[in-house]
Amino acid sequence: MREEGRISGWQLCMLVMGFLIGTSTLIIPVGPARQDAWIAFLLAGGLGVGLAYLYTSLGKRFPGETPLEYSLRVLGRWGGTILNVLFIWYAFHLASLVLLNIAELYTMVVMITTPLIVFIGVMAGLAALAARAGLETIARLAELLTPFIVLTMLTLNILCLATPNLVRWENLLPIMAEGPIPVVRGMFDTLAFPFGETVFFLVLLPFVVDPGRTRRPFCLAVILVSLLLSSVLVRNITVLGAAESNRTIFPSLAAVRLINIGDVLQRMDSLIIFIWTFAGFLKLSIVYYIFVLGTAQLFKLKDVRPLTLPVWLLLTFFTPHVYENVQEMLVFAGRVWPFYFLPLYLFHPALLLLVAKIRGVKGRGA
Repeated sequence: MREEGRISGWQLCMLVMGFLIGTSTLIIPVGPARQDAWIAFLLAGGLGVGLAYLYTSLGKRFPGETPLEYSLRVLGRWGGTILNVLFIWYAFHLASLVLLNIAELYTMVVMITTPLIVFIGVMAGLAALAARAGLETIARLAELLTPFIVLTMLTLNILCLATPNLVRWENLLPIMAEGPIPVVRGMFDTLAFPFGETVFFLVLLPFVVDPGRTRRPFCLAVILVSLLLSSVLVRNITVLGAAESNRTIFPSLAAVRLINIGDVLQRMDSLIIFIWTFAGFLKLSIVYYIFVLGTAQLFKLKDVRPLTLPVWLLLTFFTPHVYENVQEMLVFAGRVWPFYFLPLYLFHPALLLLVAKIRGVKGRGA
């Protein structure tokens, strides 16, 4: 292992929650389910618990090892190496997408005349520092930020409810007007983003103090975030309507901007931008660290720290070319990502677990 730090079950729960919230509230999609998007999200959360069960089953079978280590024993040298390279690529691609989401928010809403590359370079550099500090530092950051993020999101929901004539519950009707097919499509999209992205925690499970007790905090985090983000979807739909939520690039920002209680509590958009910054940076730091650690294990390096600076440069120059504009990003996230990401978040761990059981391969500490 190229990491000596250890984290607790509580820290794992905070890491998973912060990771799932990440940029989800920034571009949380209504999608084909429209006014039933919150139902699709809850169903996807239920399937996300199933994914958590799958990932923790692998973690229990191979305690103290990451998938980049035991895949070579399970699938052989060539098969394991191919899967490891794909795993590392997906981690790098996700890091670039998260980084670009954060940078796009600032160039479109906050500092519109500042070049995009400035925010990309700064955020990537901060993530590099976090990765260089190690997993325990990122876990402590999650302990500090995640409760604050959750509390603030709940507060904004309550303020929307308290604003006179803002919430229209009839926007949630009719329920399943076009049948279950749009809800199933929306559920599939949501399963990939954000719940399927927790597959990267396969790299972090070996560092939990008690690897055999990771299932409860992992599943608890998925359930809590499912409920929280479903409430955000309900807020956006009841405030803006399903059609407007679908057209708006940042629907949560548009909804929160309408908060006005006695002409005193208003213009809360700055608060939600802080939330997105903290949550997005936390997710970026986790994926950045996983990519660096996975690359070190792939090439059998003794230390991950020499990789943090080259990865920062590589990510900074690669990220601006991921897509041309925000509309292209939304199309990619809604139509391409669920299918593009499917081999990693479902087929990869299922194949490893199935072959390991058939061949009777277990971890050295099992």
